[in-house]
This record gives sequence, structure tokens and C-alpha cells, in this order.
Amino acid sequence: MGVATPTEAAGVGAVAATLLAVANRRFNLSMLKETARQTLIISAMVLAIGATAYAFVGIFIRAGGAEAVTQIIMGAPGGRWGIFAAIMFVVFLLGYFIDWLGILFIIVPIITPIGAALGFDELWFAMMICVNLQTSFLTPPFAYAIFYLRGAADPSLGVTTGHIIRGVIPYVLIIVVGLGLLIAFPQIILWLPGQMITGF
Repeated sequence: MGVATPTEAAGVGAVAATLLAVANRRFNLSMLKETARQTLIISAMVLAIGATAYAFVGIFIRAGGAEAVTQIIMGAPGGRWGIFAAIMFVVFLLGYFIDWLGILFIIVPIITPIGAALGFDELWFAMMICVNLQTSFLTPPFAYAIFYLRGAADPSLGVTTGHIIRGVIPYVLIIVVGLGLLIAFPQIILWLPGQMITGF
């Protein structure tokens, strides 16, 4: 609602988590050091992905790669919806091999002008990419959710990575169905922002 940015909200959440740990008498120096170490590792990974993806996109665009990709995509059969389907398919495939942050840094500068040129609502087009990216958490081999679940599973249950991969397939299908619903009923995305704009 515009009360705080995501970064500010995360800061408040971190302070609240610290206060809860203190209130429950679980706060200690070793826990603080481990939390700071994990934060540093994750932040460094995100920054490394962002920096390398930004460098790659810069070189790719300067070398004329963006124009080549645009021409290939714009030449897809089926008109604007055929091109849209091609973009969604490429984003889905990238989720198998690249982290979602890398996909955002690489693909968004290339496909955003294409969406605008095709006459799609920019907010709707961006949200379709975001929903599609949810599959990148679930599609192996580069699926964060699978590794999270594998690490959280009690070893005594005998849960293997294969079990988890088979288990996430229905959820990937649910996301695909969700994409279909958002295509058929774009107001699912656009109604609330429209109400907020008219309200102001």
C-alpha cells in the first residue's frame, strides 16, 4: 500500500525477529554471528548474480544480440499471442537452468520492449513473467524449493530428492493453469491496481 518499501519492511522484520529471540531468551552472540554470516553469504550470492548478469546483458545488447533475439521472437507464427507464447516458453525453459534473479536480469531488458510493441498492458505482461518465474523454484535441476525441502525433511522419513521432484510436478501444473486463467481473465491482475489508481 506504499507504507514502506520492501527493503524497509525487511529491516523491520529483522528487528522484530531479533526482539522475539530476546523475549524468548534464545538470543546469544553465536546465533547473531551465524545469522550475520548467512546474511552475508546470501547477499553476496545475489550481488554476484546481479553483477555478472548485468555485465552479460550489457555486452549482449552492445553486440546486437537484443535486436537479433527481438527479430527471432517477433517472427514467431501466430501473431501477438504466438509471440507471447514463445516468450513464456523461453522463460519457462530458462527456469530449468538459471536462477530466477539471473533470468530477470537477462530476459527483462530484452522482452520488455517487445511486450510494449505488441500492445500488451505493461503491468499484466510483467506479472505474467513473474508468475511464470515461480516455476523456476520447482523445475530441476536448478530448483531452490527442491533443495529447501530436501534439507528440511526429517532423515528418518526416508524422503529422497526423487520423491520431492515427483511431488512438485502438480504444483508446476497449477502454475501453468494459473497462467491460463490470467490470460483468459486479465482483470485478475489489473482490477486492484485499477481501483487504487482511480481511488487516488
